[in-house]
Amino acid sequence: MKILAIDTSCDDTSVAVVEKKNNQIKTISNIVSSQIKIHAPYGGVYPMLAKRAHQENLVPTLIQSLKKATLLKSVSILADRHRLTQKGKVKELEKNKILNKILEKDEILLEKTVKFLEKYEKPKIDAIAITNTPGLEPCLWQGINFAKALAFGWNLPIIPVNHIKAHLSVNWLTPVGSKSKIKNQKSKQIEFPAIGLVASGGHTELIYMPKQGIFKIIGSTRDDAAGECFDKTARILGLPYPGGPAIAVLAAKKESGIKNQELRVELPRPMLFSNDFDFSFSGLKTAVLYSFQSQKKSIKESQNYKIAMAKEIQQAIIDVLIAKTLKAAFHFNAKSIIAGGGVLANQELRRQFKIKSLKLKIPFFIPEKNLCMDNASMVGTEAIISNLKTTNWQKIKASGNLNI
Repeated sequence: MKILAIDTSCDDTSVAVVEKKNNQIKTISNIVSSQIKIHAPYGGVYPMLAKRAHQENLVPTLIQSLKKATLLKSVSILADRHRLTQKGKVKELEKNKILNKILEKDEILLEKTVKFLEKYEKPKIDAIAITNTPGLEPCLWQGINFAKALAFGWNLPIIPVNHIKAHLSVNWLTPVGSKSKIKNQKSKQIEFPAIGLVASGGHTELIYMPKQGIFKIIGSTRDDAAGECFDKTARILGLPYPGGPAIAVLAAKKESGIKNQELRVELPRPMLFSNDFDFSFSGLKTAVLYSFQSQKKSIKESQNYKIAMAKEIQQAIIDVLIAKTLKAAFHFNAKSIIAGGGVLANQELRRQFKIKSLKLKIPFFIPEKNLCMDNASMVGTEAIISNLKTTNWQKIKASGNLNI
């Protein structure tokens, strides 16, 4: 079974081909087109710029993905000749009318999609999986409309996928070149009940999974997500976007020279001891702002101060994420902890999570760093692993805030 998967939930355009074979799920290709350079001047994602970039990037990304999967094949000479016949012209005209209707609000994407469908044959795939929720709606619609056009043009079923579930389900993907299901867990299997943590730029949620395919949110952020907190605090310190990687790089450095007592930084761990599984990171952001504003200009510009602040910001977020997750694991007698989302690409978070879960003898599962970020491979994996049903392409809609 081969699935073409598409994700445009935020600022990355991604297309992948995922295959289930011999009871294993593997990625044949997973192409991601980043928009970081576009949004960096704004310090965050600008939805309408992201939407336009998706229109430009979807077809080229699809071509790269199909080519890497050896599924890209030009239309045959016979098919070209048929299109030139009177019958072929009528059929082509009717087809283009429907494509125009599907992509009527996306002129750039319409032109590129029509040319693509005319130039290349239908690939040997069984279905198309598309992220339809949650995310930025202008971005989601680009991927959805593109998937609809392909589903119509190729006469294929379409599968809507929840982005949050996909961040966890990617843990069942067999890493390339590995015989085990989870590379960093060797031959261990994910057992249930399990606790899932999704931490990204837009989401911080704890999820109870009594068994495969069943997701119940038990905790979420009341304000800023963990990734959003990284971005906002990085901006305060004058660091580039995206903030998470920038803070991680600075936090890995050592202070130089004699440490000034004024450079000591202590930040709160919001809701660390609350009697629930919710998160809150806006207070941490505010504490960073007040600390920064209270410093002398010479301190603010000090590299040592920024290093100390970066270390403390990173550790505060790590402390809260790990403590809340382990608390949930104990409460629900979890046999596994599953993690996903862009924040989980943070090397120090991964390291401390593995150490603490090992001490508590709770297996910890996490995807490779590139699969923590938004990507289409996780969308295809979720479609397969949860046995999701196909939907009439005409009925699929985007929903920016739909819960799992």
